[in-house]
Amino acid sequence: MKHHVKKIKYQTKKFMDFIDITEDVALFAKENKIQNGFLTIFINHTTAAIRINEREKGITKDFELFAKKLLPSKDYYHHNDLTIRTENLVCEPGASDCLNGHSHNLHLLMGGTSEHVPIIDGKLAFGTFQRIFLIELDCARPRSVTIQIIGE
Repeated sequence: MKHHVKKIKYQTKKFMDFIDITEDVALFAKENKIQNGFLTIFINHTTAAIRINEREKGITKDFELFAKKLLPSKDYYHHNDLTIRTENLVCEPGASDCLNGHSHNLHLLMGGTSEHVPIIDGKLAFGTFQRIFLIELDCARPRSVTIQIIGE
């Protein structure tokens, strides 16, 4: 059984930036000559997600509108209230980039930390329209994705 790990860095551009990382993931599997096994794609952040879905602009726009309606960024979130928050305080005084309670809650609802894909006969076992997306749930920032492959 072989085991390979790679970390890939991406730069998101905006809230609800859907970055199709399918080709990067498939290339990593191909380079490592795995014929049968599985891979895991893991996002190393709590305000971004990894999801498998169809690449179609209507879907991404619908999801952005749904997210804004469900969890508006201007609503009150305890996470954003620095008069009561006592944990994981990494913001500079006056900085707003840590006031992202809506992004954390959206991540919790999506359950989007990782996806798993079988590799069968050297190919990712996707359905016809399935693609792997890194989805930005906050604002433009650097992101990293870890890919792990186990197989033969």
